[in-house]
Amino acid sequence: MTQVIGHMNILAEKLPDGFHISLNFSASHITSPTFVEECLHFRSGFSRQDLNLVIEVTEREPLDMSEDTIRTLNGLHEKGFGIALDDFGTGYSGLSYLDTLDIDYIKIDSTFVSRVNASAESTVILDVVLDLARKLSIRIVAEGVETRGQADYLRHNHVVFMQGYYYFRPVSLQGLAMILLSRPRVRLEGTPP
Repeated sequence: MTQVIGHMNILAEKLPDGFHISLNFSASHITSPTFVEECLHFRSGFSRQDLNLVIEVTEREPLDMSEDTIRTLNGLHEKGFGIALDDFGTGYSGLSYLDTLDIDYIKIDSTFVSRVNASAESTVILDVVLDLARKLSIRIVAEGVETRGQADYLRHNHVVFMQGYYYFRPVSLQGLAMILLSRPRVRLEGTPP
C-alpha cells in the first residue's frame, strides 16, 4: 500500500479523472482486525482524493463469508471504496458473494474471455455472466483481452473496462508515466462522476 501511494503521488498530476487503483487482498488480510484501519490510512495517503480505490477480493482462495467479513467489506464500500470480485467464475464463491456483498465490479477471468469467437457455444457462459452483471447493475471488467476480436465482442456487449495484452503488457512505473504523458488527461469512460 505504501509503495502504491508513493508511485501514484509521483504521477498524480498526469492521472486521468476517475483513475482506478485496485489492490488484491488475500482472505487472511481481509479478515485481519486492522484491515479497515489500513484501508482508511491508505486512502488518506493520496495527494488526489478523486481517485477510485478498489478492493479486489479473489475467488482463487476460500474466503470465510462470516458476518464480520461481510460487515467489513460492506462498511468499506459505504466509506467510498469500490469492491471487485476478481477471477469471477473460477473459484470458490461464485454467486453467493453477489447476494451478500455490495459488489461494484465483477472481473471476468481470462479463461472466459479467451473463448470469445472460438465457437458459438464458447461464448454462452460469458454472455450469461454479462447479462447477470447488467441485471444486478454491477460493472464488468474483462481480464486477459488479447485480440481485437475479443475487444470488439466485449465492446459490442457494452463492457467498458478491459485489461490485457491487447492494450498493454505490464509496465514499470516509468513505463506508466510515459503512457500517461503520451495521452491527453480525460475523465475515464464509465466512471461515476
